[in-house]
Amino acid sequence: MVTNILDKYGFPDSCKNVFSVIVNDGPLSSKEIVSKVPCSTRSVRYALKRLLEDEYIEKRPCLRDMRQSLYSANIDKLIGELQVLRGVR
Repeated sequence: MVTNILDKYGFPDSCKNVFSVIVNDGPLSSKEIVSKVPCSTRSVRYALKRLLEDEYIEKRPCLRDMRQSLYSANIDKLIGELQVLRGVR
């Protein structure tokens, strides 16, 4: 169901893979995401950038290691998109 949201707007497979991993396993660092998806590091960086721009994910500092960021799903946006797909107002 999660990838249906991104299919609707023509996102590439790398974005779908990254978004799926973040929704299921997040919050995650970019290194953790790279290890979980069948994409190159460059593709993951592009996917993160695109998902951040469209506000499907959120970025926050990792409190254990301030050099890293953690990515998590934007639940409000996700709920809104699911309601649109189902036709709920």
